Amino acid sequence: MSTTTGSLRMTIPEDWYDLSVADEAAENTLARLLWDGCVEGGVDEESAGLFTESVRRSIRHARRNGVLHAAGMFEIYEDGPLTATVVAAMVTPPGNADLLSALTEGKSAVDTWTRVSTVRLDGVGTAARVHGIQDVVMDDVPIRCAVMHTLIRIPGRTEVMVITGTSPNIAEADTLFELFSSITATVSFH
Repeated sequence: MSTTTGSLRMTIPEDWYDLSVADEAAENTLARLLWDGCVEGGVDEESAGLFTESVRRSIRHARRNGVLHAAGMFEIYEDGPLTATVVAAMVTPPGNADLLSALTEGKSAVDTWTRVSTVRLDGVGTAARVHGIQDVVMDDVPIRCAVMHTLIRIPGRTEVMVITGTSPNIAEADTLFELFSSITATVSFH
């Protein structure tokens, strides 16, 4: 599935959900889909409401922080659920600091690691990449995740496009990194 937001184009796998965070209408559509899915799946209304409101808060937070688009997947297998998201955001580098440094600092928790590299993207050119196992904080709770950030400089702009892939399924990290890399390889600007 190909998705376009403004001049950004990115292809996501067919079985993923396209999670537009563009405006309140998109938020309402996602909340309704989530609510319906929870109720159809047998989740009680109180729990469905709490989960839906948590997702609404996440969408609003994402929109306030420069997220242009998101996509995700959720599948349940015999050994448990597999979830992953990819988010595209425009980010202004912090003050006189380097954005790569900001993404790698403070990662001293036990069993976390990051690697920094460069990658060549056909429609974009050379981009910086940070990937590894990191603690991601959601609703003030740290969750250990496989994370990949790809930083793309856009000519003539001070902001940087950051494509971030995240999944709490760290046992599948190598496969997830390959998946995030293949999705990021489809990024182009039109």
